[in-house]
Amino acid sequence: MKNIFKISFLFSLLLVSFNSCDSSEGENEGKFNESPESGWVQFQTSQLSIDLGGYDVSVPAGIPVEVNVPIVANDLTISYSFVPVSGANPNTVFSNTGNLLSPGGTSSNFDTTFPEIQLNIAEVTAANITETMVFDVVLNGTDNSGIAIGISGTEETRPTTIRVTICPEIEVAIAGLLANDDFFVGDYNLTVTSGDSLFGGDVFADQTVTVTADAGAAFNRSFDVAYAPGGNIVSIGFNINSDGQIVVQNDISTGIACAAGEDLTIGGDSANIFTLDACTVAESESVTLNMLDFFGGSGGCGVENIELTVVLTKI
Repeated sequence: MKNIFKISFLFSLLLVSFNSCDSSEGENEGKFNESPESGWVQFQTSQLSIDLGGYDVSVPAGIPVEVNVPIVANDLTISYSFVPVSGANPNTVFSNTGNLLSPGGTSSNFDTTFPEIQLNIAEVTAANITETMVFDVVLNGTDNSGIAIGISGTEETRPTTIRVTICPEIEVAIAGLLANDDFFVGDYNLTVTSGDSLFGGDVFADQTVTVTADAGAAFNRSFDVAYAPGGNIVSIGFNINSDGQIVVQNDISTGIACAAGEDLTIGGDSANIFTLDACTVAESESVTLNMLDFFGGSGGCGVENIELTVVLTKI
């Protein structure tokens, strides 16, 4: 008799616990009070981003699904689908069946683990994607009529769709782009974001410059611009490397100095190299050149390696 009483008491606590949680659900308050075996499923978040650079492809990417049901007596099958947005089609890349099993006896109300839709990232690398892959994972239904997909509320707090972005390795993403004649070539607005020259005024005035490409040159991109303190035209070369790093030419003469026999030069900041983002490189409209004025103490001015940040934005 005591055992029966204990079981009844614990079951009552279970219902109270669920009802107290549900009381914060606003328009959903009390919706599942009469049937603790009913409820809904949803994602925990609406965004997932995966960068293949450095990713251990032997580890699947898991997308947790919340099963918001107090009592799940039997196994629950949750169906889902992949909806392509851009890039490779996930339905041809992944071998998922579109069904997720949530074992009976588990519930996201009381457990800290959730059933997960598994994305085998090794299948993405095998597909050799060369551009960012974007798709939605959509929860479609369950095999229990009492357990719905989603519940009244905003998609932001109760998402039933998650947007997945998978970025290729930068070396793969940029390889084809570097062969294009128009990749980071043409007219750009130049701005300096690091401040004025130590001589006063601009280092480079805001202006339009024309970036040209020469695959056979020591630096595969270059543009001409006036070094404002002296007014002399300088040619700045930079490389877009296969790993996405932007490396600026060193020892670029400005044609001025503070002492006889000296030459004030500018160069690249090797400790602060800008790297293009594999996810956005194909659509990127700007590039940052991290440079140093008074490079290596040149010019005899008593200063060295003053930060010079130049941003080029496509017109």
